Amino acid sequence: MPKQRNKPGTRTIEKRLFIICEGAKDKSESAYFKSYIKQCKASGQKVEVQVIDTRKNTGKELVKEAKKVREFECDEACVVYDKDGYTKHPETFDMAKNNKIKIAFSSISFEYWILLHFEYTSHAFKDSEEIIKYLADKKHLAYTKNCRDVFEQTKSHLSDAKKHALRIQDYQIKGNPTGTPVYDFNPYTNLNELIDEIDTMQF
Repeated sequence: MPKQRNKPGTRTIEKRLFIICEGAKDKSESAYFKSYIKQCKASGQKVEVQVIDTRKNTGKELVKEAKKVREFECDEACVVYDKDGYTKHPETFDMAKNNKIKIAFSSISFEYWILLHFEYTSHAFKDSEEIIKYLADKKHLAYTKNCRDVFEQTKSHLSDAKKHALRIQDYQIKGNPTGTPVYDFNPYTNLNELIDEIDTMQF
């Protein structure tokens, strides 16, 4: 169980948000959030947002990693992963809920979130490669899975991505039976919620 927060004045950082991304540190997800966090930095901060690089690449493994990194009860953790080829979503979401760990989920892949920076679409892509090809065909972005400057290339469209993510969430909720889990939606992403969470950390 995470420890209680130390007495005031015994720790400079009062709260941490850990973001655990699947794959190695050169993956686009990790690079995207590291770049976003960097632009939020300010002097005298009392909070810290940290991306945890791990080679774990399944939802359950990432939730287990998230459990390990939380040191204090007021610290928060969010797992970033997608549906692309993975099947144990019910177990992953249940484990996260039971351990108060948030999930930033994309279906079919993280690349759908990138696409939303440029346009809204409710098209159900079959895999990440199809989205990458679509991005290139539409001349939106020359993208690869280890694109280290993906945030720099998309940041001017971030407000559009957040707006489009809210729109697809509303579309899927209204178009599917009540109670349908988000991992059964395609397309879907709630990465906008993680961006908003970072923003509320009051750097």
